[in-house]
Amino acid sequence: MKILQSYLFDLLNSGLAFIQNKTDKIRQNSFLLNNIDLFILAAVIITYVLSVFTDTNTMAIASFFVPVLVFLKVLITKGENIELERCNFYLIIYLLICLISNFTSSMLPESIYGFMKTLMYIGFYFAICQFLKSNKKYITFLLLTIGLLVCFESIAGIIQNSMHLENISTWQDVSYLNPEDVLCRVYGTLKPYNPNLLGGYLIAGISSILGISILLFDKKYYKSAIIGLILFLISSFGVFLTGSRGAYVALFVIYIGIAAASYKVIFSDINLEKYKRMWKQLFSIGVICSVLFMIINHRIFQRLMSLFILRGDSSTSFRLNVYNSSLQMFHDNWLFGIGVGNKVFREIYGLYMLTGYDALSSYCIFLEMAVESGIFSLIAYLLFIFILMKEGIKVFRNTTDIRLKSVLFTAIISIAAVLCHGIFDTIYFRPPVQYLFWTMAGIITVLTREEKIQQ
Repeated sequence: MKILQSYLFDLLNSGLAFIQNKTDKIRQNSFLLNNIDLFILAAVIITYVLSVFTDTNTMAIASFFVPVLVFLKVLITKGENIELERCNFYLIIYLLICLISNFTSSMLPESIYGFMKTLMYIGFYFAICQFLKSNKKYITFLLLTIGLLVCFESIAGIIQNSMHLENISTWQDVSYLNPEDVLCRVYGTLKPYNPNLLGGYLIAGISSILGISILLFDKKYYKSAIIGLILFLISSFGVFLTGSRGAYVALFVIYIGIAAASYKVIFSDINLEKYKRMWKQLFSIGVICSVLFMIINHRIFQRLMSLFILRGDSSTSFRLNVYNSSLQMFHDNWLFGIGVGNKVFREIYGLYMLTGYDALSSYCIFLEMAVESGIFSLIAYLLFIFILMKEGIKVFRNTTDIRLKSVLFTAIISIAAVLCHGIFDTIYFRPPVQYLFWTMAGIITVLTREEKIQQ
């Protein structure tokens, strides 16, 4: 397989080299083509910005320019070649199985529509990988942009909370709560307005604020780094105000990741007693402050505790019923699934749902993948994630470069948190979250590839 893959990519890159030699003069004489990296960067930034203000169709148009411009760059720039990382091999397998599931689906047009959306997101990922491969200097700028947008959405949510806006979500069971314990769930500016979507977006991007803060601290911009840490805490508070319990669990994963990563750096890489004592003190203070925060904010505490009453909460009970129906769907369509996309899911789900429990999705991204495109697509996707994260963690542990550690940690913990949130919700499939998720995946792919080359 490796020999065949090497032969195919050698052949592909030879063809690209031939085209590049023919088009190089055109690039040199064109202002646009000679500065194509800046246009690609602009297209990526515009996609991020539009994702927090506009609808799906507008975002799709903007994001479409990213792979198109990257493809154009590959055709006209000498030295640009195509590589396939091991994790991406399984991602392509996942796509191929999804393609097959279209033609085994009883709803071919709707399934193809869903597949095209999946193809758009993964095309964005491959474009990010190809672009950052020769432009690693822009990674920090991308993280800064994401961090600023997350801060904006968090502050917008806090303002909404202070204005006591009417709840837009009908999925909060308040029958067992006192009126003063009901949390006003915020939703920011993301469309469609949904507190869970805002929670998922903040979870996907909040690590960028922390990563930028560490980079500023490393450059000795201490005041700016402290401001960044304050914004990180504000954004964490914004997550709580969404009332998304899946986001609460994911935020806990982020903080556990911060503790584990900082422990590795302090106790293994630096290994100085004064820093060890400082870490222990800060860890203790963090735990105490977290407990006090939950005690003081009784609305958030009540919302968190509703996780543990299961059938006693109608929202949780609803999800359990959807899980049960989705598992039956998977049982009957385990090989290639029912077809890709929520349009297919909604139609087929009607044949399995309990009366009164209509749903847009299975409320678990892993179950959703299995239902839509079968068991083997889920296995391929999990192998992609496993290898991606394994390589990222390996480089994080071995490198002594604090900047590389910071950026890798930012991307790794973002992906881990999004997937954790995805156990309880399918917000993962929304464009604003997808663009951040695949950007983080692209960053890991590029940085781990670079470390392999240097070794």
